[in-house]
Amino acid sequence: MGIDYIYPQFEVIRDPVRCINCRLCEKQCAGGVHGFDKDRGCMTTDESKCVNCQRCVCFCPTHALKIRKSDCTFRDNANWDEDTIKEIYKQAGSGGVLLIWRTGKMKEITRDAEQEDDAEDETPAD
Repeated sequence: MGIDYIYPQFEVIRDPVRCINCRLCEKQCAGGVHGFDKDRGCMTTDESKCVNCQRCVCFCPTHALKIRKSDCTFRDNANWDEDTIKEIYKQAGSGGVLLIWRTGKMKEITRDAEQEDDAEDETPAD
């Protein structure tokens, strides 16, 4: 598991006793969370794609599904919001290189790039 991995925000809980493998959850899910494993003959989930729309829960004929917020997600605090933490993860995944968003393009800040920016700032406007 690398630094790029962020724990899923929601957990999809499937009761294997109740699940009849009707695949209705798979058909109703726009995010591709649910799938059928032919080798094992059971339904599978990719929780990283779940957005908690609850559509699969509503359509399940046997009430075999529950979705709940994961305990392992970012917790609210006074210092960092969730978007800031995700940006820090992205930067840490880049090897600690500072990334900034400028003119619609992601730019890597290096010593050369800083010198180029300083030179652009010093050029007189015509």
